Amino acid sequence: MQEIYYEQVQYTEPGINGDFAMIVCYDLTGAKTETVPHWHKAVEVTMPMENSLIVTIDGSPREAPVGKVFCINSRSVHMTRGKDKKRPSRGIVVLLSEESFLTFCPDIEKMEFSLSPESPVQEELRTVMEELYRCKTEPAPYIQARINSLLYQLCYLLLSRCAVPRDGKEMPEQRPDFLARQAVEYIELNFKSSLTLSQVAARVGLQENYFCRYFRKYIGMSFGKYLAQVRLKFALAYLIEFGTSVVDSALQAGFASAKSFTDCCRRVYGMTPSEYKRAFEQHQLPAVAGSPVMRDGGRKEG
Repeated sequence: MQEIYYEQVQYTEPGINGDFAMIVCYDLTGAKTETVPHWHKAVEVTMPMENSLIVTIDGSPREAPVGKVFCINSRSVHMTRGKDKKRPSRGIVVLLSEESFLTFCPDIEKMEFSLSPESPVQEELRTVMEELYRCKTEPAPYIQARINSLLYQLCYLLLSRCAVPRDGKEMPEQRPDFLARQAVEYIELNFKSSLTLSQVAARVGLQENYFCRYFRKYIGMSFGKYLAQVRLKFALAYLIEFGTSVVDSALQAGFASAKSFTDCCRRVYGMTPSEYKRAFEQHQLPAVAGSPVMRDGGRKEG
């Protein structure tokens, strides 16, 4: 049974109506680009600039070639890896929030984006993505205005040239895993509190016994294991990215104590949090799946 994670995107680019986008410029080894199966509500637009990516969407692998723009629709379960794990990988990933599309297209949930490497819009999209990469890696005064204009252009090109009707495909609320996805979103938003199985089951309107079986079927693990791993990824992110102590990281992420954080880390990774941090800083480990540092292996532009 495959474990699937919900990624809570940390939007960094402000828009007119709130969160707009997250932009990550990555420069890693091919092995460091590998992610676990995950999903999020953002539309993900990526362009490899060195070393193609293999992107698996809902179990179907396909290649994202260098210099071509690739789009992953909102809520699609996906994972990525560098085509050649030994070669350097460089490129740009833009995650556009639902709000960025709802502003212009209130019926966006009835649409999806279709984009092939041969599409005529590829050259225009490539120009936008290359310019975004330059803006994020070579900052200049007032550059945020230019970044926002490029993000709006990206939205426009996707909506005007790539959006197609869902053609009878299931709406999110019609999918059999819809309540499971609602449950994991609720967990990700409330993991710092003393969250219980009965609270989450009640939140999605299911009886506890049924919820246990249902959650495991669609998420690939038990409720307790998922909650512990959500807390673990954020505790490790606090430890690595913000330099907080083991105790403070544990409490920030909802663990009852530093011991429970350490025990969980040993179960999952076979090492203590401090050992994990050292291994990560020595580039022996990728970032934690779904955490604020997951996407860049510790190097975040912007």
